[in-house]
Amino acid sequence: MKSFKIFLIAVLCTGLGSPLFAQQQKLTMNINYAVNTPVGNFKSDIVDKTSFRGWNVNILYGVTDRLSLGLEAGFADYHQKYPRQIYDIKNGNISAVLTNSIQTIPVMVKGRYNLVPSGIVQPYIGVGAGGNFVSYNQYLGEFASGKSGIYFAASPEAGIMIPFSRHGASAFTAGAKYNFMPFAYGDAKDLNNWGVYAGIKFPLK
Repeated sequence: MKSFKIFLIAVLCTGLGSPLFAQQQKLTMNINYAVNTPVGNFKSDIVDKTSFRGWNVNILYGVTDRLSLGLEAGFADYHQKYPRQIYDIKNGNISAVLTNSIQTIPVMVKGRYNLVPSGIVQPYIGVGAGGNFVSYNQYLGEFASGKSGIYFAASPEAGIMIPFSRHGASAFTAGAKYNFMPFAYGDAKDLNNWGVYAGIKFPLK
């Protein structure tokens, strides 16, 4: 339920950004399927499996033919179950299966710079920074604990756009990004990950 609520908040935050740009031209939306892989402490202590349950979407306004600014929201769902073993708890020991479930929803201000705006293949670089809605739940047998909240997030990226037509605004997009996500709870020291994505960009106006 918590993850559903923060999902709705992220969608609303991104959607509310579009009226800010509605009177402008060169407004585009980019929707991508995303795959994210934990790194560092996140991978070694919490979840070492890649998440194939992710997406990101941005609404950008073309300030120039190279520079675009706007908002971006994303989602990644991480889940891992560890085999039964003995764990120390406050009142002694317990034999249980440990399950970690984490959802992240970053909502960020985003800038993207197109390196070759007139090319058949258009490489770009970008960066985003903002808040990260986190739902962290750990289940030790029948005992549950967790933490939810809003934390900082930043994400540099690099990718390519391949326009569907020579002068069209619609394009195929693909790229990679590193997601810097500070977080602290129990064994979790951060939720950093790297991801790849692919999708489509199309004009809104």
